[in-house]
Amino acid sequence: MSAAVSLPLDSQLNAYHASKDYMDVYSGDLTGRPDLIECDMRVLAKHMTTIDMPWAQGLLKLRDRLARTVNLKTTDDLANEAPPKPLSEVGPGDRIAFFKVYEVRENEIMLGEDDWHQDFRLSVFRQLTPEPKVFVSTCCKRHNFFGYAYLAAILPAHKMLVKQSIDNALKRPMMN
Repeated sequence: MSAAVSLPLDSQLNAYHASKDYMDVYSGDLTGRPDLIECDMRVLAKHMTTIDMPWAQGLLKLRDRLARTVNLKTTDDLANEAPPKPLSEVGPGDRIAFFKVYEVRENEIMLGEDDWHQDFRLSVFRQLTPEPKVFVSTCCKRHNFFGYAYLAAILPAHKMLVKQSIDNALKRPMMN
């Protein structure tokens, strides 16, 4: 089961995060998942961010319809911004699904997007300790009233989505 936790000090997201930013951090146990412990971070990020819940896919479609009315980028707009590449070649500026890649390290990948209302970063961080864990963290820098209102509106669904995505990813086999 995933749980809300603190961000490990060695996560690069700490350098992005400022005190006024919104941030949440959830973790899951990687014990018994050598495939997720040993894989490339791009593979782990794709596995952890795959939305395989019909309710969440429906909410994303609704979000995209509403987003068009206020000039926000849709998930389709974002996914089509960068030409597809083999996952092993994806680097900064490329995309994993609709998430832009900002940084790839051995045990962390930073994804996100910048927009007129807010910038956000999503970190998938793998901690290799005797009890290995994966941390999925979101940090939002809101630029204006709309950024605050948007985050307030999506936050309950966001929290459920992240927690359930982690739980689902830790249960299902690695994707090819």
